[in-house]
Amino acid sequence: MILHSKRDTGNGRNLWYYNTEVEKKLWKGASGFIEVEVDKNKGVDKLLPTFSQFSDNGGENASLYIPVLYLQQNLFQDKFFAYAGKVDLSYWFDCNDVAGSADTQFASSALVNNLTIPFPQKGIGAMFGIQPCEWFYLQSGAATARANSTKIGLSDCFNSALFLNEFGFTPKIKGLRGNYRFTFWLDHEKISTIDESEEKENNSGFALSFDQQITQRFTLFCRYGLANQKVHDIAHVWSCGAQMTTPFGVRKKDYCGLGVAQSLMSNDYRDYNGPQVAPSETMLEAYYCWVFNDYVMLTPNLQAVINPNADKEADNDLVLGVRLLAVF
Repeated sequence: MILHSKRDTGNGRNLWYYNTEVEKKLWKGASGFIEVEVDKNKGVDKLLPTFSQFSDNGGENASLYIPVLYLQQNLFQDKFFAYAGKVDLSYWFDCNDVAGSADTQFASSALVNNLTIPFPQKGIGAMFGIQPCEWFYLQSGAATARANSTKIGLSDCFNSALFLNEFGFTPKIKGLRGNYRFTFWLDHEKISTIDESEEKENNSGFALSFDQQITQRFTLFCRYGLANQKVHDIAHVWSCGAQMTTPFGVRKKDYCGLGVAQSLMSNDYRDYNGPQVAPSETMLEAYYCWVFNDYVMLTPNLQAVINPNADKEADNDLVLGVRLLAVF
């Protein structure tokens, strides 16, 4: 429900999706994975446009489609791993233990992924990686940059590609786990500059995603990313926050989170779109997840956006939401 906005105050919109996942072991170290999904509606994002998005789960509004279908192969005692097929690169890159799932953690896209990484929709691609020791890994991936989740996309898979390279450290000190991920990306497709004066190819950027347990119940996280401001609306983005498990002693499995994400608009975007463009858009979100059992979770959240859609003249948005997750 929209609690406050320049428009549509008091209104609400829902979204829902149904997802079936099947994994089948094929031979030693290999398995096949498929998802079948139904998506309906886009929630309040239909009414309140933002760069941050209130819900990362706003779907394709499609009755039935296969978003993911890939083959996985692990070798050398799982120290080498590879995936190929119709993939979603965000499954494996720019991950975060406490800010990486719109199903169970934060709802906003600005807190689930790094907005400077131009993750494509689910399409033809592959990735591989090595983990020579428990605390270090290195991986690379590529996928069709112009993919469409509801289509196979064979016609576009050789015309555009997003390449990702990432390495990370995963130390565990005195029982407290940390993850420190560094991602470099290259978008190998022609993209018009913001002022539409020319096309640029091989745009690149950098991102990092950290999370660290401070105690067994309390984990901090942060992200940062940068992109080419000649072609991207957002030049820099940062986010940070925390998750706490067992906030109340009688609710052992419950957890809650608080986060903030800020998207800093590129100078080219501000110059091209005029003085009404704000320097940044800021998303704040707090949630509490009631875990009733292994199958049902209920998560109310409160979200506030300052300068929505990077518009100086827009009122700040305040939205109250609730998410029900049922697993069968």
